Amino acid sequence: MKQQSDLRRTLGILAVIAFGVTNEVGAGLFFISTQIQQTAPGVGNLVPWLMIVGGLITFAIAIVYRYFFSSGLIGAGGEYVMISRSVGRGYAFIATFLAWFGFSGALGTLAYAAPKFMAAASLSMGAISLSHYLASPTGTLIIGLGLLWGVWFIHVRGIRLAGVLTVVAMFIVIGVTIVIIIYGFSTTQHTFEVAISRKVHIAADKIINAAPVQHLNFVEAFKTALPILFFGYLGLSTATQTGDEAINARHSLARAVIIAPLIVAVIYTLFTFALYHAVRWQLIAGLATLGMSTYTTSTGLLGIVMPPWLAITINIAVAIIVVKAFLPIFLAQSRWIYAWSKDGIIPAVFGQTHKKYKTPVLALCISALLGSVSLIESIKYGYVFGVSIRLLAVMIVFIFLGIGMLVFRRTAPMLYVENKSWMAKKRGIQIGLALFTITISSWFGLSIAFGDVNEPLLFQPIIQTLLVAAVGGVIYGLRHGWKGEK
Repeated sequence: MKQQSDLRRTLGILAVIAFGVTNEVGAGLFFISTQIQQTAPGVGNLVPWLMIVGGLITFAIAIVYRYFFSSGLIGAGGEYVMISRSVGRGYAFIATFLAWFGFSGALGTLAYAAPKFMAAASLSMGAISLSHYLASPTGTLIIGLGLLWGVWFIHVRGIRLAGVLTVVAMFIVIGVTIVIIIYGFSTTQHTFEVAISRKVHIAADKIINAAPVQHLNFVEAFKTALPILFFGYLGLSTATQTGDEAINARHSLARAVIIAPLIVAVIYTLFTFALYHAVRWQLIAGLATLGMSTYTTSTGLLGIVMPPWLAITINIAVAIIVVKAFLPIFLAQSRWIYAWSKDGIIPAVFGQTHKKYKTPVLALCISALLGSVSLIESIKYGYVFGVSIRLLAVMIVFIFLGIGMLVFRRTAPMLYVENKSWMAKKRGIQIGLALFTITISSWFGLSIAFGDVNEPLLFQPIIQTLLVAAVGGVIYGLRHGWKGEK
């Protein structure tokens, strides 16, 4: 059952952790932590506590990963390997094909957004002409394509180089969040309200009174806010994609999938506690109501009480944090293609590696090309087909991982017996963890699938998912046939 790998094992455990952390902690942290006041009115200062709940859920899913690692289900493709060996290759292909397609759209959206963040950083430095160019369609296209193909080149040159840069990016993320955490905890709400009043020339009490909701809404917090905030933890799976390139993979990945979410949970929790220590949540909602969205991001808010040079540095760092997300996404996309090829689902040519660098060049080219198409689509239409699939697809992958734990003893008895984890003989815990994973993922998945029912039919996540799943089913059926698909 073990795939023959042509990839090169050069990644240490720090790089494996970094791929997980950098795909989880992105620029979204600086926005979702405050924008949630508009998305889920009344969530208030429950945000840090919901971040803790999200971290606990992620930790439970990490234990599922470790369980499969203990049976040797480690390799390029990550969850594809786990699901294909426990549930079936066809189901694994459809689930990861959906995720792969969603990542393609995400690459284009990221390439579209990155120049905008760079424009904001340039504006903060006083480079007005450069800022206007970066924000223009021409500048967005040129810079976006440059970033996409620049990261493509980095990955083609070898996973070691990509790993080193990802580790650097992880420490930049940690450094920026530490600065914001320090300022958040060291700033009183009174100090901040005086500063914001001077900045916008409106009394803080007037801004607070403009908030549409003044009291906490626990129902809204858990119904709407928790699923949205949990999405910030979804990058963990990228660490599993390094299975054929990590040194001592079983040891490295087993530790990385626990360490990475712990780091992320600590960052998210301290970050949001610090933010809401300094800023009243009603003030954030009030600023949004008054149309002052420039100040409704965490960096926009706390930047008001920072020295100008530090605020500029933070803006530049956030732009870098946006760009670094290319590194783990390219890894995930290309290794899924590689894994499908090695399993015979798509032609073997897609799994061929560079003679010198031992990287899947054709798979990386496909990722860059699709990202380029999505970038152009974003510039032209302001919307990319498939972006909303990404989140729903990850929930579908988690559901199949839970199903895999339930049926593993029957579908792969030899691998089940080989399992050396602490859960190996505890069938009750296996079933309980599997049902928890399926239940939580189904809940969050349904919130995504039917969250935009008022949108045009083609824009709805459930419709897009069904269309892409049908395409994946045709690809698998034509190549492999669905009879006896395991």
